[in-house]
Amino acid sequence: LLDGREVLAALGRLRPRHYLGVAAAGVVLGAHFTLFVWGLQTTSLPAAVSLISLEPLSVVLWAAALHGARPSRPEWIGVALATIGAALVGRGAGQGEHRPLGDLLVIGAVILYGLYIAAARSLREALPPRPYAALVYAACAIASGIALAFVTDGPGASRWPIETHSIVGIVLLALIPTLLGHTAVQTAARHAPPALVALVSPGETVGGIVIGAIWLGIMPSAWEAAGAAIIIAGVSVAILGLRVSSRSTRS
Repeated sequence: LLDGREVLAALGRLRPRHYLGVAAAGVVLGAHFTLFVWGLQTTSLPAAVSLISLEPLSVVLWAAALHGARPSRPEWIGVALATIGAALVGRGAGQGEHRPLGDLLVIGAVILYGLYIAAARSLREALPPRPYAALVYAACAIASGIALAFVTDGPGASRWPIETHSIVGIVLLALIPTLLGHTAVQTAARHAPPALVALVSPGETVGGIVIGAIWLGIMPSAWEAAGAAIIIAGVSVAILGLRVSSRSTRS
Protein backbone atom coordinates (compact mmCIF):
# COMPACT_ATOMS: atom_id res chain seq x y z
CA LEU A 1 0.00 0.00 0.00
CA LEU A 2 1.05 3.60 -0.56
CA ASP A 3 2.72 5.21 2.45
CA GLY A 4 2.25 8.96 2.63
CA ARG A 5 5.32 9.37 4.81
CA GLU A 6 7.40 7.47 2.27
CA VAL A 7 6.22 9.86 -0.47
CA LEU A 8 7.02 12.94 1.63
CA ALA A 9 10.44 11.55 2.54
CA ALA A 10 11.19 10.87 -1.12
CA LEU A 11 10.11 14.40 -2.03
CA GLY A 12 12.56 15.84 0.47
CA ARG A 13 15.46 14.03 -1.18
CA LEU A 14 14.72 15.20 -4.72
CA ARG A 15 16.84 17.73 -6.59
CA PRO A 16 15.20 20.50 -8.66
CA ARG A 17 15.83 18.65 -11.93
CA HIS A 18 14.06 15.61 -10.51
CA TYR A 19 10.96 17.69 -9.75
CA LEU A 20 10.94 18.80 -13.37
CA GLY A 21 11.42 15.22 -14.53
CA VAL A 22 8.49 13.92 -12.46
CA ALA A 23 6.25 16.79 -13.63
CA ALA A 24 7.22 16.18 -17.26
CA ALA A 25 6.53 12.45 -16.92
CA GLY A 26 3.08 13.25 -15.52
CA VAL A 27 2.30 15.60 -18.40
CA VAL A 28 3.47 13.03 -20.97
CA LEU A 29 1.36 10.31 -19.31
CA GLY A 30 -1.70 12.57 -19.33
CA ALA A 31 -1.15 13.39 -23.00
CA HIS A 32 -0.76 9.66 -23.74
CA PHE A 33 -4.10 8.86 -22.10
CA THR A 34 -5.79 11.79 -23.82
CA LEU A 35 -4.59 10.89 -27.32
CA PHE A 36 -5.51 7.23 -26.91
CA VAL A 37 -9.03 7.92 -25.62
CA TRP A 38 -9.54 10.54 -28.33
CA GLY A 39 -8.26 8.13 -30.97
CA LEU A 40 -10.42 5.31 -29.62
CA GLN A 41 -13.47 7.54 -30.00
CA THR A 42 -12.44 8.60 -33.50
CA THR A 43 -11.50 5.28 -35.10
CA SER A 44 -12.62 1.66 -34.79
CA LEU A 45 -11.88 -0.43 -31.71
CA PRO A 46 -9.91 -3.12 -33.64
CA ALA A 47 -7.75 -0.43 -35.28
CA ALA A 48 -7.05 1.32 -31.97
CA VAL A 49 -6.09 -1.81 -30.04
CA SER A 50 -4.00 -3.06 -32.98
CA LEU A 51 -1.97 0.14 -33.24
CA ILE A 52 -1.50 0.46 -29.48
CA SER A 53 0.47 -2.81 -29.55
CA LEU A 54 3.28 -0.82 -31.21
CA GLU A 55 4.15 0.37 -27.69
CA PRO A 56 7.05 -2.10 -27.12
CA LEU A 57 8.77 -0.83 -30.25
CA SER A 58 8.26 2.76 -29.16
CA VAL A 59 9.93 1.82 -25.87
CA VAL A 60 12.88 0.27 -27.71
CA LEU A 61 13.40 3.28 -30.00
CA TRP A 62 13.14 5.85 -27.17
CA ALA A 63 15.57 3.78 -25.09
CA ALA A 64 17.99 3.90 -28.01
CA ALA A 65 17.54 7.65 -28.45
CA LEU A 66 17.77 8.67 -24.78
CA HIS A 67 19.81 5.94 -23.12
CA GLY A 68 21.98 4.64 -25.94
CA ALA A 69 20.40 1.17 -25.77
CA ARG A 70 21.07 0.14 -29.34
CA PRO A 71 18.34 -2.12 -30.79
CA SER A 72 19.41 -5.62 -31.75
CA ARG A 73 18.79 -7.20 -35.14
CA PRO A 74 15.62 -9.02 -33.97
CA GLU A 75 14.33 -5.71 -32.60
CA TRP A 76 14.89 -3.99 -35.95
CA ILE A 77 13.13 -6.89 -37.70
CA GLY A 78 10.29 -6.47 -35.23
CA VAL A 79 10.12 -2.74 -35.99
CA ALA A 80 9.92 -3.46 -39.72
CA LEU A 81 7.21 -6.10 -39.35
CA ALA A 82 5.17 -4.00 -36.97
CA THR A 83 5.41 -1.01 -39.32
CA ILE A 84 4.04 -3.16 -42.14
CA GLY A 85 1.26 -4.32 -39.84
CA ALA A 86 0.42 -0.74 -38.87
CA ALA A 87 0.27 0.20 -42.55
CA LEU A 88 -2.18 -2.65 -43.18
CA VAL A 89 -4.34 -1.54 -40.27
CA GLY A 90 -4.34 1.99 -41.69
CA ARG A 91 -5.36 0.66 -45.10
CA GLY A 92 -8.69 -0.32 -43.58
CA ALA A 93 -9.50 3.32 -42.79
CA GLY A 94 -12.79 4.52 -44.21
CA GLN A 95 -14.61 1.26 -43.48
CA GLY A 96 -17.26 1.61 -40.80
CA GLU A 97 -15.93 3.57 -37.80
CA HIS A 98 -12.30 3.33 -38.93
CA ARG A 99 -10.87 6.81 -39.60
CA PRO A 100 -7.29 7.96 -40.43
CA LEU A 101 -7.40 10.75 -37.81
CA GLY A 102 -8.13 8.25 -35.07
CA ASP A 103 -5.24 6.05 -36.23
CA LEU A 104 -2.86 9.02 -36.10
CA LEU A 105 -4.04 9.94 -32.60
CA VAL A 106 -3.39 6.40 -31.36
CA ILE A 107 0.07 6.39 -32.96
CA GLY A 108 0.74 9.68 -31.16
CA ALA A 109 -0.24 7.96 -27.90
CA VAL A 110 2.18 5.13 -28.73
CA ILE A 111 5.05 7.59 -29.28
CA LEU A 112 4.34 9.32 -25.95
CA TYR A 113 4.18 5.96 -24.16
CA GLY A 114 7.74 5.13 -25.18
CA LEU A 115 8.88 8.54 -23.95
CA TYR A 116 7.03 8.00 -20.66
CA ILE A 117 8.77 4.65 -20.06
CA ALA A 118 12.14 6.21 -20.91
CA ALA A 119 11.44 8.90 -18.31
CA ALA A 120 10.67 6.25 -15.69
CA ARG A 121 14.01 4.61 -16.44
CA SER A 122 15.82 7.95 -16.14
CA LEU A 123 14.42 8.58 -12.64
CA ARG A 124 14.92 5.10 -11.20
CA GLU A 125 17.83 6.22 -9.02
CA ALA A 126 16.02 9.30 -7.71
CA LEU A 127 12.77 7.74 -6.50
CA PRO A 128 11.56 4.32 -5.32
CA PRO A 129 8.77 2.81 -7.46
CA ARG A 130 5.76 3.60 -5.24
CA PRO A 131 6.55 7.26 -4.49
CA TYR A 132 7.43 7.75 -8.15
CA ALA A 133 4.06 6.34 -9.23
CA ALA A 134 2.15 8.47 -6.71
CA LEU A 135 3.90 11.68 -7.77
CA VAL A 136 3.62 11.00 -11.49
CA TYR A 137 -0.09 10.18 -11.22
CA ALA A 138 -0.63 13.35 -9.20
CA ALA A 139 1.17 15.40 -11.87
CA CYS A 140 -0.85 13.61 -14.56
CA ALA A 141 -4.13 14.39 -12.79
CA ILE A 142 -3.24 18.06 -12.31
CA ALA A 143 -2.12 18.50 -15.92
CA SER A 144 -5.22 16.71 -17.24
CA GLY A 145 -7.48 18.80 -15.03
CA ILE A 146 -5.94 22.03 -16.30
CA ALA A 147 -6.23 20.86 -19.92
CA LEU A 148 -9.86 19.85 -19.38
CA ALA A 149 -10.78 23.45 -18.58
CA PHE A 150 -9.85 24.41 -22.16
CA VAL A 151 -11.69 21.53 -23.86
CA THR A 152 -15.08 22.28 -25.37
CA ASP A 153 -17.92 19.78 -25.11
CA GLY A 154 -18.94 17.97 -28.25
CA PRO A 155 -22.49 18.04 -29.68
CA GLY A 156 -24.91 16.56 -27.15
CA ALA A 157 -22.16 16.04 -24.56
CA SER A 158 -22.55 17.07 -20.93
CA ARG A 159 -19.87 17.11 -18.22
CA TRP A 160 -22.25 17.14 -15.27
CA PRO A 161 -24.02 15.34 -13.74
CA ILE A 162 -22.04 12.17 -14.51
CA GLU A 163 -24.15 9.03 -14.80
CA THR A 164 -23.59 6.32 -12.19
CA HIS A 165 -22.31 3.69 -14.64
CA SER A 166 -19.80 6.23 -16.00
CA ILE A 167 -18.48 6.93 -12.50
CA VAL A 168 -18.08 3.20 -11.87
CA GLY A 169 -16.23 2.82 -15.18
CA ILE A 170 -13.89 5.73 -14.40
CA VAL A 171 -13.07 4.33 -10.95
CA LEU A 172 -12.37 0.87 -12.36
CA LEU A 173 -10.14 2.35 -15.08
CA ALA A 174 -8.21 4.27 -12.43
CA LEU A 175 -7.75 1.26 -10.14
CA ILE A 176 -7.08 -1.65 -12.51
CA PRO A 177 -5.28 -0.60 -15.72
CA THR A 178 -3.74 2.56 -14.25
CA LEU A 179 -2.91 1.94 -10.58
CA LEU A 180 -2.08 -1.74 -11.05
CA GLY A 181 -1.13 -2.02 -14.73
CA HIS A 182 0.83 1.17 -15.36
CA THR A 183 2.52 1.02 -11.96
CA ALA A 184 3.74 -2.51 -12.69
CA VAL A 185 5.01 -1.45 -16.13
CA GLN A 186 6.93 1.60 -14.92
CA THR A 187 8.42 -0.43 -12.05
CA ALA A 188 9.63 -3.02 -14.54
CA ALA A 189 10.99 -0.22 -16.75
CA ARG A 190 13.60 0.57 -14.10
CA HIS A 191 15.47 -2.70 -14.49
CA ALA A 192 14.03 -4.91 -17.25
CA PRO A 193 15.31 -4.77 -20.84
CA PRO A 194 13.34 -2.18 -22.86
CA ALA A 195 11.77 -4.69 -25.27
CA LEU A 196 10.34 -6.71 -22.39
CA VAL A 197 8.80 -3.77 -20.56
CA ALA A 198 5.73 -3.54 -22.76
CA LEU A 199 5.34 -7.31 -23.19
CA VAL A 200 1.65 -6.94 -22.32
CA SER A 201 0.88 -4.93 -25.47
CA PRO A 202 0.32 -7.92 -27.81
CA GLY A 203 -1.97 -9.38 -25.16
CA GLU A 204 -3.84 -6.06 -24.99
CA THR A 205 -4.43 -6.24 -28.73
CA VAL A 206 -5.74 -9.81 -28.75
CA GLY A 207 -7.77 -9.26 -25.58
CA GLY A 208 -9.21 -5.96 -26.80
CA ILE A 209 -10.31 -7.41 -30.14
CA VAL A 210 -11.82 -10.52 -28.49
CA ILE A 211 -13.65 -8.49 -25.81
CA GLY A 212 -14.91 -6.03 -28.44
CA ALA A 213 -16.22 -8.89 -30.58
CA ILE A 214 -17.92 -10.74 -27.69
CA TRP A 215 -19.17 -7.85 -25.58
CA LEU A 216 -19.81 -5.12 -28.15
CA GLY A 217 -20.25 -7.18 -31.31
CA ILE A 218 -17.45 -5.23 -33.06
CA MET A 219 -15.68 -7.50 -35.53
CA PRO A 220 -12.35 -6.47 -37.13
CA SER A 221 -12.21 -6.03 -40.88
CA ALA A 222 -9.90 -8.24 -42.94
CA TRP A 223 -7.28 -5.45 -43.16
CA GLU A 224 -7.47 -4.78 -39.40
CA ALA A 225 -7.14 -8.49 -38.55
CA ALA A 226 -4.20 -8.97 -40.94
CA GLY A 227 -2.45 -5.85 -39.66
CA ALA A 228 -2.97 -6.85 -36.01
CA ALA A 229 -1.51 -10.30 -36.69
CA ILE A 230 1.61 -8.84 -38.34
CA ILE A 231 2.08 -6.26 -35.56
CA ILE A 232 1.90 -9.03 -32.94
CA ALA A 233 4.37 -11.09 -34.99
CA GLY A 234 6.79 -8.16 -35.17
CA VAL A 235 6.59 -7.44 -31.45
CA SER A 236 7.03 -11.16 -30.68
CA VAL A 237 10.14 -11.36 -32.89
CA ALA A 238 11.67 -8.41 -31.04
CA ILE A 239 10.87 -9.78 -27.59
CA LEU A 240 11.92 -13.38 -28.26
CA GLY A 241 15.07 -12.23 -30.04
CA LEU A 242 16.07 -10.14 -27.04
CA ARG A 243 15.44 -13.04 -24.65
CA VAL A 244 17.60 -15.37 -26.73
CA SER A 245 20.32 -12.71 -26.85
CA SER A 246 20.13 -12.23 -23.08
CA ARG A 247 20.47 -15.97 -22.42
CA SER A 248 23.46 -16.19 -24.79
CA THR A 249 25.17 -13.28 -23.01
CA ARG A 250 24.68 -14.89 -19.57
CA SER A 251 26.01 -18.25 -20.75
